Amino acid sequence: MDYFRWSDQDQYGHINNAIYYHYIDTVVNEYLIEHCGLDPSSKTEPIGLVVTSSANFYAPASYPSILEVGLSVTKIGRTSITYRVGIFENKNPAACVVGGFTHVFVDPVHRRPVELSETLKTKAQVILN
Repeated sequence: MDYFRWSDQDQYGHINNAIYYHYIDTVVNEYLIEHCGLDPSSKTEPIGLVVTSSANFYAPASYPSILEVGLSVTKIGRTSITYRVGIFENKNPAACVVGGFTHVFVDPVHRRPVELSETLKTKAQVILN
């Protein structure tokens, strides 16, 4: 990840907590698009809906830090995947934030859960931790 934006800071001079959720969502969806074949423009392929999310904040990050983001999968269910994301500031080995969420994959029309495709399961297993 590159430098974060000046506007990502809050009045206390560090990244606002809501911005971290943006980073988490971005890294998960980049992985799904680049490695799992997710097509966000498809009207027929299953879509992932976030059903739970969380973040633990250990240290503030401030502008102009460089952030590194690590992604893993912690659970693969029949219709869901749970992700964990670590966000690190300036190559510090301790994460400043650890968060993640669970996607339940649903039919885009009826919004009912559907089984994960074999491709998605296989690609998620690559980063299963």
